[in-house]
Amino acid sequence: MTDLATDLVAVEDLQVHFPMRKGAFRRRIVANVRAVDGVSLTIARGETLGLVGESGSGKTTLGRAILRVVEPTAGQVRMRRGDAMVDLRGLDRKAMRRMWRHMQLIFQDPYASLNARMTVRDIIGEPLLANGLAKGSELLDRVIDIIRKVGLNTEHLSRYPHAFSGGQRQRIAIARALVMQPEFIVCDEPVSALDVSIQAQILNLLKELQEELGLTYLFIAHDLAAVSYVSDRVAVMYLGQIVELAPTEQLYYTPRHPYTEALMSAIPVADPEQVMRPVLLTGERPDPANPPTGCRFHTRCRYADATCKTLMPALTELAPGHHVACHHAARLTLQGAASQPGFVADSVAASQTA
Repeated sequence: MTDLATDLVAVEDLQVHFPMRKGAFRRRIVANVRAVDGVSLTIARGETLGLVGESGSGKTTLGRAILRVVEPTAGQVRMRRGDAMVDLRGLDRKAMRRMWRHMQLIFQDPYASLNARMTVRDIIGEPLLANGLAKGSELLDRVIDIIRKVGLNTEHLSRYPHAFSGGQRQRIAIARALVMQPEFIVCDEPVSALDVSIQAQILNLLKELQEELGLTYLFIAHDLAAVSYVSDRVAVMYLGQIVELAPTEQLYYTPRHPYTEALMSAIPVADPEQVMRPVLLTGERPDPANPPTGCRFHTRCRYADATCKTLMPALTELAPGHHVACHHAARLTLQGAASQPGFVADSVAASQTA
């Protein structure tokens, strides 16, 4: 999965466990919530890796752990700087602060992530001031340059966040993330709080900025149609682990994991004559503080057998670039996102015209 010549970010066996404490005075640890539990993946320079899964699967925690906004419990995160891969977990706080100039985060809620007491000019310019990268007229020039790139006007710089729509606020948040000219951006559900028509605009903006500035994205989302539009590859996460990772069209048309099949079957298709046949999962998602033995999906999987209940499957490459963690993936024929080719292309068209 790793190509040291092209990878910008490499994650190996990453774990993030949150302790659960009990007791009024001597609060002892009684269990650990395994939000991320042994994730390995790479992101090539210039690509977009989509990350999907139901709520509570650990997507946001994984994104923040890669940036060390959340401190990992174990594992390794490396990012390319020049010709070398730098181990982020080996950096002290001062060195990590310098590394954050090259790694940024776009939050889900554009209003909550902006300081309501600051003008747009101050919001976007603050990272430059805090890191000593620019001041005075140079700072203003860089703020004006990036505000134009995200589709806003210079007259907006003196206004406060409450004066903008949701889409405009997200453009401000994107401008703040890009003003330090980072290479790697974690997009944590950047369009889920927006109207459908505005979602399309923001998705197109992200793609345009990626092409213009040479950006690399980790794109976290619930909207599988949006993910298919922006992503080169997609990783599917379940209960803290990656269960499938493949090029976008390959994963959407020919999923190899039963959980991916269930996700794909729930995507609405813009065809009133096409009958949806969702794969309904039985039972509830297990407790991440007490995950089941063996395959973590076996409690909800219709293909599970005794092996699945006792032996955890490894993430194995079944086809070039297509990795699956399932004991029976080689023999299963699963339902894709649509019964005929064109779903990803249709999603693009729907996004652009919504």
